[in-house]
Amino acid sequence: MRVVSVANQKGGVGKTTVAVNLASALARLGRDVLLIDNDPQGHATAALGVEPAHFGLSTRDLYIDGGVKVQDLRIEITNGLHLVPADLDLSTVEQDLADEPRKLRRLLERLAISQMPYDVVLIDNPPQVGVLTFNALLASSEVLLPVDASRFSVEAVERFEATLRGLQQERGHRPQLRIVATGFDLRTRYARRVLEDIDALEPGRRVRTLIRPTIRLREAAQAGLPIDRFDPSSHGAQDFSALAREFEGHDWIIQHDELLEWEELLHGPGPQSPGVHFRAYFPHARKVCVTGDFTDWSVEGIDLRPEGDGHWRVEVDIPPGCYEYKFIVDGEWTPDPENPEQIRNTYGQLNSVLTVPERDGR
Repeated sequence: MRVVSVANQKGGVGKTTVAVNLASALARLGRDVLLIDNDPQGHATAALGVEPAHFGLSTRDLYIDGGVKVQDLRIEITNGLHLVPADLDLSTVEQDLADEPRKLRRLLERLAISQMPYDVVLIDNPPQVGVLTFNALLASSEVLLPVDASRFSVEAVERFEATLRGLQQERGHRPQLRIVATGFDLRTRYARRVLEDIDALEPGRRVRTLIRPTIRLREAAQAGLPIDRFDPSSHGAQDFSALAREFEGHDWIIQHDELLEWEELLHGPGPQSPGVHFRAYFPHARKVCVTGDFTDWSVEGIDLRPEGDGHWRVEVDIPPGCYEYKFIVDGEWTPDPENPEQIRNTYGQLNSVLTVPERDGR
């Protein structure tokens, strides 16, 4: 399953247009797609013809209600395409989670415990980087950055690159960046110059497909339909069909070893069938155990086996959910040094955090 954020701190660049129409085009290719509207403006929801009266639960509930899962609120739009809808209530999340130490992991944790039978998850984000966008970036392995033919686009790319660098420094996670040019008329010298400047700033990051300017995309959004349903023969439908095929191409897919690195950076231990693999490096230890919520914090814990050169490993069968844990190294309790996700317990000490996804999801 690929999780892709569609984001840009600059507004008016076509984020929702890209998210909605790429999702629909991928579904037409036979992919199972989930689109999460992560913007309080709810533009992706409206662009798919879903009104607030049509839903009770929304994206906000994924952040606020720990018992809500994706399957509780998704709406089927067409065969192969589901939507998690949003409205203005989502704007209260940042304030509601102000004192929550794990507020930037809420979306990741909800996806991990939900049924996710999807090939692709697309997340449409607001035009600023706050709690909502950081949640999406931490849950994503890729970012699609739409840019338009304006003099501010290069600056927007620079700002977003700085955001990704900060995310990597603070959280040890950096989604792969891809740039898609929207509304570019290459017959104009100005548009060509903007594109050249972006390519010089981020060489090799821009996808080949260009989304040409057309009023039909706006008309489709106004009608509450993706362009491939509103006008299948239009330039817009053709462009997004090409973008979907390029998205599916081998040159745009993250390599397997990069995905494994992302999983380990994000989660620490690796959830694998049939259990969770705990790995540790304690070169001078004589005995290493792991304990946590899943052992009722037993002082005996579960023994890790030595694998030579100071490496230790054990596989533990743990039900889906979010857990806190520690290693016990020769009697001394310590957080996992390889897992950047930590939380303070009631005694003010740090525990490591583990998220185990549903096993029947993909």
